[in-house]
Amino acid sequence: MNVDNIIKKKILVVEDNSETQLIIKVNLRDDYDVEIVDNANDALELLKKKHFDLVILDVNLQGEEDGKAVLEKIRGELNLGTLPVIVTTAYDLKEEDKNILMKISNAYIEKPLEKENLLASIKKCLKAVDRAAN
Repeated sequence: MNVDNIIKKKILVVEDNSETQLIIKVNLRDDYDVEIVDNANDALELLKKKHFDLVILDVNLQGEEDGKAVLEKIRGELNLGTLPVIVTTAYDLKEEDKNILMKISNAYIEKPLEKENLLASIKKCLKAVDRAAN
């Protein structure tokens, strides 16, 4: 089988920190087709236009809307309830906020992101979607 013919899963990364963007891109580029945006508006526009297999979403985005608003729109008005979303944050969240995010996302990872943890979370989320589809 020709490796070039394998279609990579598409991942949208919504992250406003350029260092974190680079870390994610370097860690995922061999296995996934990664597209990166740095704000909520661009993320929502892309999600309306393109298919993604998974979203990695920073909860604390700078700008008009934060990651929580993006996640709520993914689950609500965009009607992408089955799209796996991994939320990330560099900040300690109150247990209540963490529990809310865990209920509407598929995984929660605290920064700094570790490659093994990130890859394991992605594989787990994608495998769960594949199982649900079959």
